[in-house]
Amino acid sequence: MDKRFPSDFVFGTSISAFQTEMGTSKRSRFPGTDWYVWANDPDLKKNGLVSGNKPQNGDGFWDRYLEDFHNAEKLGTNAIRMSIEWGRLFPTDAFGIDAEFRRNEKGEPIDFSLTRNNLDNLIAISDNEAVDHYLEMFKAARKAGLKVFLTLYHWPLPVWLHDPIRSHKDISKSSKKGWLDIRTIEEFAKFSAFAREKFDDCTFSWETINEPEVIATNGYLFGDTSGFPPGLSSIPLTFQVERNLALAHNLAYRELKKGGREVGIGTAPPYFEAGNDDPKTIEVKEMARYISNEWILNAAVLGKFDNDLDGTAEEIMEGFGGADYIGIDYYMRLVVKHSENQLYGGALPLEFERCRDCSDFGWDIYPDGIREVSKWIYEKYRRPIYILENGIADSRDRKRGKYITSHLSSLSDAINVDNIPVKGYFHWSLIDNFEWAKGYSMRFGLYKVNYKTKVRTMRDSASIYARICREKGL
Repeated sequence: MDKRFPSDFVFGTSISAFQTEMGTSKRSRFPGTDWYVWANDPDLKKNGLVSGNKPQNGDGFWDRYLEDFHNAEKLGTNAIRMSIEWGRLFPTDAFGIDAEFRRNEKGEPIDFSLTRNNLDNLIAISDNEAVDHYLEMFKAARKAGLKVFLTLYHWPLPVWLHDPIRSHKDISKSSKKGWLDIRTIEEFAKFSAFAREKFDDCTFSWETINEPEVIATNGYLFGDTSGFPPGLSSIPLTFQVERNLALAHNLAYRELKKGGREVGIGTAPPYFEAGNDDPKTIEVKEMARYISNEWILNAAVLGKFDNDLDGTAEEIMEGFGGADYIGIDYYMRLVVKHSENQLYGGALPLEFERCRDCSDFGWDIYPDGIREVSKWIYEKYRRPIYILENGIADSRDRKRGKYITSHLSSLSDAINVDNIPVKGYFHWSLIDNFEWAKGYSMRFGLYKVNYKTKVRTMRDSASIYARICREKGL
């Protein structure tokens, strides 16, 4: 064994609330989020934007969490990364609960406070049954020897903040615009205060927002093909959403840090590679990487906003943002070539090569990329790193074992050769799940799920990951 990990290295698995909770009892089902409405819309299915698979027919983690935590324990993992569902905890709006916001010259909220009385009022209008159930989950995870890495926001919004169908049809006439609305930032701040009050004692580490750049680009730039709500295609709206998510992270980071735990943000950087030596290809590859990977981290972590996308921040918010770590969700390589005939996102003259070693998703498997993106992010931001997601859509389980060993081998080199402070690795995912617009067609789980019976079956590749977890090396 020549690839070792530190003795305190965290090995875990990842899941998310919306993708796994529903599917068994009536109480497991919750229709009050934009993603639920979106995934169940018949016209979107007819138009091919969503699969037609129903999230309410999912894994049933809400009821079967003890079994799933036991399965995670059997793998030899010592952590679970999971999320809470904002809409489930607040099925009705919290607009009547006041918070004091300090604003910049644009009127955007950059700091806030909530009185003890108003926090109590916020708690009073939450769904106490849902709160207690999450607390039971976290207690069970800890009893199974799993540190809880808790994501505050993993994509669905309450329907009282976002009407995805109305926004899709005519955003200008929608009264519930989701992340385009400053009101959503303010409500997220209050939600973070609530979450810290109720769940901080059960949590080892916080992630404020999972992949903010994916929320923005898939929903507002590539919405006509990605199948993400609200299904729009607008460069200005995309960057407005990214800006608003950076503002939301800033407020949540400030609030969650009051609990004294580490707080980070997650991002999903592909590894960008030039397909040839043409200077135009090199230039466009770097621009794609900057827009995809760097812009949001500069904003959220450093408070630096490049509003005209020239590579230089014209707006710097002092004392803004922060991250005790940066979470990386690494899945693929993108090989880029300059193109005179195509415009990526309606702006960049580039095209992507087809995957060379493909997952079921068509993503290009490139293990060295996990080392390269970890190195780049650490050298740029000087924050410790967790790999919060890394996995493969592989329904026949033919590539997953090699995928796990090759990526962890590369990650070991990042730690031991490059001296990058990577503190943990979480495999996506513990169980098969609802893969957003693709429904149940993409199977990421170390445990296979039969969606009719909800029976979990350990895949052969899971034993490979289990051995690495127990031996802390490969």
